[in-house]
Amino acid sequence: MARRKCTAEITLPGGPEIAESLEPDNLQTPPWLKITCTHIEGSVACTVEVEECDSPRRILSLRNTIDDLLRSYRAASETLEAARK
Repeated sequence: MARRKCTAEITLPGGPEIAESLEPDNLQTPPWLKITCTHIEGSVACTVEVEECDSPRRILSLRNTIDDLLRSYRAASETLEAARK
């Protein structure tokens, strides 16, 4: 099988605080998984890349990572909103 790289990108509203809170430390991330989150003009852009995604397990890891990012985004957004009140 050919080696493939799968990429998922999500862009959500938010500031640099949220982007920073979503950026993983990558200490416990497998070498075939790369996650980046950045702040761009009032939005948070996250990219998840999985190398050799011919494996169903790696595609599931991609999906689970996106789910985790969305949960973390929601928690960070709600925390910032509560702090502003």
